[in-house]
Amino acid sequence: MTPPNVLWFMSDEQRPDSLGCYGSAWARTPNIDRLAARGTVFQNAVCQSPVCVPSRSSQLSGRYPQEFGCLNNDLLLAGGRFPAGYTTFTQILAKAGYETVNIGRYHNLEPHAFGINDVHGDGSMPELAGYFALGEGLSEKDYHVIKRPGPDQRPLILAGTWPGKESPSSRAADGAIAFLNRRDTARPFLLRCSFCFPHTPTLAPEPFDRLYDPDDLPIQWFNPEARDGRSASDRAYADQHRMDRLSRDQVRQLWKDYMGCCAYVDEQVGRVVAALEATGDLENTIIFYSTDHGKSLGEWGAGEKGTFDSEVWRVPFVWSAPGRLPQGEVRREPAEIIDTGRTLFGLLGLEDSLPDAWRGRDLFADRAGPGAVFGAIRAPNDVMPDGPDNLMRVAVRTTRWRMDVNWPIDGKRPNDSEMDGNLFDLEADPHETNNRFAAPEAAATIADLLARLEAWLRRAPCNPHRMPENTRRLH
Repeated sequence: MTPPNVLWFMSDEQRPDSLGCYGSAWARTPNIDRLAARGTVFQNAVCQSPVCVPSRSSQLSGRYPQEFGCLNNDLLLAGGRFPAGYTTFTQILAKAGYETVNIGRYHNLEPHAFGINDVHGDGSMPELAGYFALGEGLSEKDYHVIKRPGPDQRPLILAGTWPGKESPSSRAADGAIAFLNRRDTARPFLLRCSFCFPHTPTLAPEPFDRLYDPDDLPIQWFNPEARDGRSASDRAYADQHRMDRLSRDQVRQLWKDYMGCCAYVDEQVGRVVAALEATGDLENTIIFYSTDHGKSLGEWGAGEKGTFDSEVWRVPFVWSAPGRLPQGEVRREPAEIIDTGRTLFGLLGLEDSLPDAWRGRDLFADRAGPGAVFGAIRAPNDVMPDGPDNLMRVAVRTTRWRMDVNWPIDGKRPNDSEMDGNLFDLEADPHETNNRFAAPEAAATIADLLARLEAWLRRAPCNPHRMPENTRRLH
């Protein structure tokens, strides 16, 4: 029997609530929802770090970000790579005879993770739009551009209409379709179709900029009480992003355009799956969908990534493999995208090919779950230039609780003055508006979660020798 192919869809900065299969009845995402109906949805999956490079690198290498010393994007910008001895699951598949291909956004520490790497930009087409400005001669007013409010050396484009018929995400779909039509049919393939949207600049292409009526969206308006109750770290992010300064009409447009970008990605997914079906390979292809992290939309003042609130840390994670996996199943136990390698290799019958040091679990062989999932991050220089050198920020999530605190990079438990914690009861407070970290009745819960974090960091310790690269101010 021909080994199964693998089609991996990846988006950037996508929240689960943008998808119908995650409970948003208003969402117009029929293609991803169809994959979910033919497979399994992990409702409570998290990324390993709520920022691009460590998240993507962790998913590919099967190691936690602190293990390879990458807790923000600075290491890649400084030319950093994985430590010696690291490998990616795509490299292992290539050795097993797979044609491994990435088309679209890359943003990973390992430059040779895929045998073919057809990269279409970093999230922009400079002649049309970049992170901070439209292309030369294009009017922001004509394309309804909203930028991050207030004085800023990084005036990110938060919303607007994409100024062209073609985008980096449609190019990724075009490239994936071209590969499916020209590939070597004698070999199985792993194809990652990696979309830039809905990452900044969040400009929804026509007609997706008009797809949603803001009145139909469950907009979470800025909540000053939630902002004031969060950790000092979160409040510092909110102060930088200044989303509370947006007008009500701007917030309405922000949500509309962001969700429009997500629906646009869904259309590209549909195009690629249709092309796969036309080749006759659909039934022999494992398909999964993930993202590197989500995004805040101003709920408590922050407007990007870099925090552990659920809109950012929790991610879509959908698996579809007719005849190999349950169909229409919704799993609610905590999961991590570091589980990708073990899960995929379990489905392919190659589980013995992974290195012993590989983290994560096979989601379909180990259905009980780990009880808790974890993440780590460190503020980059352009966000927190005066941040403490000895601390990172770590998080733990169980079915009920989500907590994040500061933690020394040497792995020792922080003292009370260092922690600066957030603790949220996800059952009673799903939008995380009431920080319980200082509540006396939460002491036992905090002690349990701290013990889990401490045990996790013993299993997957930080690589402190690589941290100076990760925090060096770049010029």
